[in-house]
Amino acid sequence: MGSYQIEWRGNEFTNFSSREENIPLIIVNHIVDGTAESCDSWFRSSTNKQSSAHFLVTFKGEIKQYVRIEDMAWANGLKLYDIPKAESALVRSMKMNPNLYSVSIEHEGTTGQLTEEQFQATLWLHRYIQDYIRNKWGHEIPMDREHILGHFEIDPLRKANCPGKDFPWEKLIKELQKKSQAKSEQKWRYEGVEFLHKQGILNDLKGWKEKICEPMPVWAVCLLMKRMILKDEEKNIKTDTVN
Repeated sequence: MGSYQIEWRGNEFTNFSSREENIPLIIVNHIVDGTAESCDSWFRSSTNKQSSAHFLVTFKGEIKQYVRIEDMAWANGLKLYDIPKAESALVRSMKMNPNLYSVSIEHEGTTGQLTEEQFQATLWLHRYIQDYIRNKWGHEIPMDREHILGHFEIDPLRKANCPGKDFPWEKLIKELQKKSQAKSEQKWRYEGVEFLHKQGILNDLKGWKEKICEPMPVWAVCLLMKRMILKDEEKNIKTDTVN
């Protein structure tokens, strides 16, 4: 999956508010129920006094941004008395306006069926949002259905069809979790070579990291074991000398 350019489209008319120091905990998916052009026009209109979203993903796979992640978009608002009606257990437990702790993604279309370009773009965007929040606040949004929601799970009465019956939930979560697992495995491998480098067993740390997923030939395994044994013997000699 390649990288994408995010086009900033927010203007002086785009609605947003303060998060009031709340950290984003969920990503909420929406459907435009129309074209990207109509959504873009509405989010930038002086007559729009009621809604906005952080991002929009078009059929072509373009990503447009209207509200900073640091700010609250007007996309998932609920009155306090409507919060117990939410399908999401997390939303019910928070007991506050979901806009305060959510990041919203609009998708061009009507039924939730995404083009392949659109799916790949939103897949990348979910990961981008997760990385952004981790780097900004030190919090990582889990890539699961408790934290990757549809608008219908927040407001099942008024938004029962958002993001639509054909939205690819299973495929999206599967791909997101696949990326998370690969990232976790790579981190574990890096920790291993970094430890051996600190112990003086591996010399070229950068080279080992670049080839982290390549299989190791038998001679390299033998050489690594030899270095570990010699390092251990050296440590024992120093201990005997001190004693």
